[in-house]
Amino acid sequence: MQENVGIIILTFNALQKWHVIYLKLAMPIQDINPDDIENISVLKGPNASALYGSRANNGVVMITTKKGKAGEGYGVTFNSSVGFEKVNKLPKMQKLYGGGYGGVFEEAEINGKVYNYADMYTDESWGPKYEGQTYLSWHDLAKWELNGKKGNPTTSVWQTPAHDIDDFFETGVSFTNNISVSQATDRASARISYTNTDLKGYLPNSSQQKNVFNVAATLTSADKKLETFTNLTYFNSRAKGRSEIGYGDNNVMVKFVQWGHRELDMRELKDLYILPDGTQASWNRSAWDDPTPAYSNNPYWTRYMNYQNDGRNRVYGNVGISYKILPELKFQYKSSLDFFVDKQYERNAVNSQELSKYMEISRQQYELNNEFLLMYNKSFDDFSINANAGGNIMKRNYEYVYGETNGGLALPLFYNLKNSVSPATAYNLQRKKAINSVFGNATLGWKNTLYVDASLRNDWSSTLPQGSNSYLYPSVTGSFIFSELLKDVSWLTFGKLRLGYAMVGNDTDPYLVMDTYLHYTSIDAPTGTPGYIIDTRLRNKTLKPETTNSYEIGLEMNFFNNRLGFEATYYTSETKNQIIPLSVSGSTGYRESVINSGLITNEGVEFALHGTPVKTRNFNWETTLTLASNKNKVKELVEGVDYYRLTTAPFRVEIGAIKGESYGVIMGTDYVYDEKTGEKIITEDGLYDATDGNVSLGTVYPDFTGGWSNTFAYKNWDLSVLVDFSKGGRYFSTTYMWGMYSGMLEESAANAIREEGIVLKGVQADGTPNTVVADGQAYCEDFYTGPAAQSVLKSDYIKLREVNVGYTFPLKNKYFVKSLRLSAYGRNLGVWGPDVKHFDPEMVVANSGNVQGIEGGAIAAVASYGFNVNIKF
Repeated sequence: MQENVGIIILTFNALQKWHVIYLKLAMPIQDINPDDIENISVLKGPNASALYGSRANNGVVMITTKKGKAGEGYGVTFNSSVGFEKVNKLPKMQKLYGGGYGGVFEEAEINGKVYNYADMYTDESWGPKYEGQTYLSWHDLAKWELNGKKGNPTTSVWQTPAHDIDDFFETGVSFTNNISVSQATDRASARISYTNTDLKGYLPNSSQQKNVFNVAATLTSADKKLETFTNLTYFNSRAKGRSEIGYGDNNVMVKFVQWGHRELDMRELKDLYILPDGTQASWNRSAWDDPTPAYSNNPYWTRYMNYQNDGRNRVYGNVGISYKILPELKFQYKSSLDFFVDKQYERNAVNSQELSKYMEISRQQYELNNEFLLMYNKSFDDFSINANAGGNIMKRNYEYVYGETNGGLALPLFYNLKNSVSPATAYNLQRKKAINSVFGNATLGWKNTLYVDASLRNDWSSTLPQGSNSYLYPSVTGSFIFSELLKDVSWLTFGKLRLGYAMVGNDTDPYLVMDTYLHYTSIDAPTGTPGYIIDTRLRNKTLKPETTNSYEIGLEMNFFNNRLGFEATYYTSETKNQIIPLSVSGSTGYRESVINSGLITNEGVEFALHGTPVKTRNFNWETTLTLASNKNKVKELVEGVDYYRLTTAPFRVEIGAIKGESYGVIMGTDYVYDEKTGEKIITEDGLYDATDGNVSLGTVYPDFTGGWSNTFAYKNWDLSVLVDFSKGGRYFSTTYMWGMYSGMLEESAANAIREEGIVLKGVQADGTPNTVVADGQAYCEDFYTGPAAQSVLKSDYIKLREVNVGYTFPLKNKYFVKSLRLSAYGRNLGVWGPDVKHFDPEMVVANSGNVQGIEGGAIAAVASYGFNVNIKF
């Protein structure tokens, strides 16, 4: 199951949250059905904002949906696919030692017989080496207890489990079916589409069902002047058992890799995850004679008893009308609605290691956009002009309701807020926002050679104070198609030079101007005491809009009848007056204050090289190579402040912004280096010395990214291959830190370090080469107590992103079938890099927010494979 998706376009220009907006028919939207997509284009950074407002400050993904087309008449398309998901990368675990501590067994006497057992209370794997010893396992004890403790328990062999953690994960299977019907004439068009997806995830007890219904229609008057149009979509999703992400009790990856016993067999865990009396059998017993879970649930109990459900209903679309006043002048009015309701339910069952609970979350939002537009398009002599002027009224209302039991559940298996031992906690939030806008843009062309594009937009935002809630931002771009003047140069097909400037203003979230009260109460009021408290964030009545100025220059050239070409872009931008929360002294009665501050610059290049190396009658090869690099710098923060914390990782590091350095640096303790040799200094215990305080351990963002796509076509066969790569950037891995500390990862047992110790490369305090043998377990535990830099990994990778192969049957309208295509695909097929032994770096750093670089319990990397059939009638 896909858990999250992130996208970054060009720059990182905000100390606080930022996002890219998805526009479907110029309407913001996220839940998009791939079967309804006709085309995708990208508008980058602030240059998109002049057209689509400050919400597009970080870029726009423009999606055009399918509709009936004149001349195609009546058509039916059926598309069906089956896909499979399989975990293809898990951390490498050591397979030499089992659970426990100190390398020895504990002893228990049962009915006069003494048994060896691994300390089940300890959730680490510093137990004895596997040598075929006989021991009493948690599974033996659980079966004996189930049998009423009759006789003596059975025993097991101390060895590598036959069914390790990779056997915990299942093969995910998905079925997607889409049918669409379209009809078009010279005056009207209509398309109706329905898509159903049914997915069983690769995690036990995970599934998702989606239904998408779309209708698009147009109707034109007989004189071709009046046109009405609509595009409406209903989206429904139901999911069960999504993976918890990060360091949490219900993330099985934390219990498999960061903590645990390495001798555990997954089949045994599954056999006894729930007992006849409704309790669980956990390997992590409080004592050999006490089955109460100490730290960890049985992982199957986690997946089948402590899962979450969620559902979403969404309706979005638009309806509009346009009228051609003159052949070159048209007026258009469009009303767009996006409405969704999310429901989320989480539970921890009675008899779990943690306190039982039930939680409900409801989110509801609607956004209404009313837009009017006057469009003018005229060509005369050597000139052409395309101009638009209009306005938009946006209103958004967001409601959030949260409820959670308090003190546990009174009755097992009854998940209701009324089943709370103590009065349940309730919280609700409502936010309203409105933006009124007027805008205009014009493109003036001369002889298909010179073009000037200019735009001007003014927004009035409800989230900014009076006097500062209006912000005007222009853009201008000039382009010179010099190939029009060089038509006698046979090898030059196309050449264009462009220069651009854009400024954009940006507002903030609601209710940051005036102080507000927060209302907390229990559901069972008046039993619970309702009350109001003052928010700990001090508002600011003098906030100003953020401002970004960007400049861009680009060159596009195609050669040899488009057999070879490239596009190169250089850009720079500056964002100031950012609206950020600043920590203040608790003596003020507040935790933070909202201010305008900060200056971030971005500078980067993008390059794309495309070509057709081979083009014959039956064979064609097209290739495209893309590269992108962005360098950012924090020029200013708050006066007197040189460091701004963005977020904190559990236990060790922070991600922050340092004045004068790149945005998004990892702050933690580093190695101490010898000034003369540059070598790491080793302590008297043979371990790495650590700095006294936090220092910069590198930026989380890459130096450059890119991709290489190749498409091959031979007669009716086609093959496409996509490779992605990223160079530079780092991330802090909580899993690596705890996996070493607890003796779970492969390195914790490599090279006989548990028996012989390890001599770390470096020098002692006097500069002489290190010869001290460090204890192996002490070395691994030092990943938590020593330099945090030990758990900072490189994000570099090369990935085989996707391979597609297909065959299109040459039917030529035979048997009333217009076309038939069969295809197969594979995605995320392999990854290579310096630090990919345990993790797929992309699964760690991909994030839809502006804070990245922390791995707290990454989900497993998954490869997907599938087959597709597409039939058109």
